[in-house]
Amino acid sequence: MLKTIKFFILLLISISFYSCKDDPKEEGIVDSSISANKNSSIAASCPAHLLKAKENNLNISILLDLSDRIEEPKAIEKDIAYLSSLSKVFTDHVKTKKLIMLEDRMQLFFNPEPTSNEINEIAENLKIKFTKDTPQARLQETEELYASEPAKLYALAQEDASGIKKNYPGSDIWRFFKDNVKDYSMDNCHRNILVILTDGYMYYEKTQMVEGNRTSYLTPKSLAQLKLIKSSWKEEMDQKDLGFIPATTDLDNLEVLVIGINSLNDDNPYAQDIIEAYWSKWLLEMGVVEENFKIKNAVIASNMEKVINDFINR
Repeated sequence: MLKTIKFFILLLISISFYSCKDDPKEEGIVDSSISANKNSSIAASCPAHLLKAKENNLNISILLDLSDRIEEPKAIEKDIAYLSSLSKVFTDHVKTKKLIMLEDRMQLFFNPEPTSNEINEIAENLKIKFTKDTPQARLQETEELYASEPAKLYALAQEDASGIKKNYPGSDIWRFFKDNVKDYSMDNCHRNILVILTDGYMYYEKTQMVEGNRTSYLTPKSLAQLKLIKSSWKEEMDQKDLGFIPATTDLDNLEVLVIGINSLNDDNPYAQDIIEAYWSKWLLEMGVVEENFKIKNAVIASNMEKVINDFINR
């Protein structure tokens, strides 16, 4: 009888001891709940079948630099060819997908928005979206639009410069990243790709900020003042912490292709390298993953088509 009583006492002590300990299974449930809450906004905004195929759903945004760079006929000619190549790569991608899985789009942006209603109407026409309900004829129409409309757009942009030669408002790329990139170019259902057509310089008269040796702009004049004219320019740049001021953070869900880099500083053989270093540092500091961005100088259209194709279809 005494042995039986001792047994029950030990049993009660054991039960009490284990009930006081954290249940590892319960911990797992709590962690899963936290994870589920973290991703709940994604699930709520993105249907399961689209989320599953996210990497195959293209969301291509194109940001055009309509600063005084477009005074150069060759720059316009190359931009138009690059835009045509983008549309071709985009439609070729759409053609490979099953109808029910279509959820792909391509759109065009400027910052600041031009005053010309005609320019904005062209930009609206160049916003393309493919779903399972999109007519097949839209494929050919997309390529035709991107082959013809950009030329009209650039002609209007030149007229939009207040009718005075060289009086361009500039292109506020820095503030596009600060205020618009997450709203305009990123969502949870797509692979987000931002293509920027620019010569690499950044300037807008209302967005000129300086923090130490960091700036929100880079012009041929300010680049020349840096006096980075030796092969040790990279070490000097790092030592002085030269670069752009980060405009935002958390861009790990964005891929960026910058095309058209073209140094206007003929006195510095490293000017183009410095511009590319500014951009690379900036994108990295804003959270863009290193393998998810590419910065390419202005090249002939046929070579750029391969660059575009390789970047989008990698």
